[in-house]
Amino acid sequence: MPSKRGDLPKNLGPFKPWIDSFALSLQVDEKSTRTREIYTDAAGWFAGWLIRETQVRSWSKVTRDELRLFFAHMQEIDYARGYRNNIGRALQAFFKWYAEEEDEANPFDRFRPPPPEKIGTKRKPIIEIEQLAKLIKDAEKGKSYEDRRDAAILRLFASTGCRLAELTNLDIHSIDVAKRTAEVVGKGGKERVVKYDAKTALALDRYLRKRGEHKAAGLTDALWIGVRRSVPMTPSGVRQVVERRGARLGLKIHPHLFRHTFTHNWLDEGGAEGDLMELNGWESPQMLRHYGSSARGARARRAYDRVDVMRGV
Repeated sequence: MPSKRGDLPKNLGPFKPWIDSFALSLQVDEKSTRTREIYTDAAGWFAGWLIRETQVRSWSKVTRDELRLFFAHMQEIDYARGYRNNIGRALQAFFKWYAEEEDEANPFDRFRPPPPEKIGTKRKPIIEIEQLAKLIKDAEKGKSYEDRRDAAILRLFASTGCRLAELTNLDIHSIDVAKRTAEVVGKGGKERVVKYDAKTALALDRYLRKRGEHKAAGLTDALWIGVRRSVPMTPSGVRQVVERRGARLGLKIHPHLFRHTFTHNWLDEGGAEGDLMELNGWESPQMLRHYGSSARGARARRAYDRVDVMRGV
């Protein structure tokens, strides 16, 4: 499927060295792999757009006029406000770094990117239970290393709501199948223990047996190992597993959708909000409003039948 961004030049010319230096600074600042990917992708996208649509060929020549045109372009090709805000924050970080690095003016000093969506106003999409069952059963039909691994990944995502990086970075010592727990490292290096159900423990146990036969098993402690390349899987690799498994069944699924679904199901089944915050690694109750809107609506509709609003009339 072609990208909505259109055909952008692969050679970013004079813009590229600065993007590479920015990536290095993010690494030095110990930003997560995903953050580095998002920020450098935004800078690269903007650079490609500048080459295609303008005469600007230097970061120092970028003004708020180019920024306005770029974000108007994003709106025209139907990128949601939340995504436009994410790109805006990424470019803000880039230009702040560039301005400090080169003692140049920052075009964002006089430009405000699109505001984020108001928390709780938009229903978060979820994986319906029938779709989830179909997805997992399809993976569990096979008994190959890849099937066992993918089934364990899908079940662990679904039963814990872990973020992509949290699940990807697990090692064999952070999993306790008997206790049904996993020690994960979340945003900001915050560690927490998550719980999973018995079927996930069984899927992990089956995978670990297959993993023990893998030729790279003794070379790495990483929980997830590739099939064709005998190396630890990256977040991109795990994301591709999820997307590929969904595409097999005509489902458009990405890893974070499991987090939406876990939160919805927890609240919809009456789980305590405080417990959910701990399991999801949230410090702010705002995230409950952000992720829990769909569950609130479902609970309210069920409650309607328990309340006689007409009082017999």
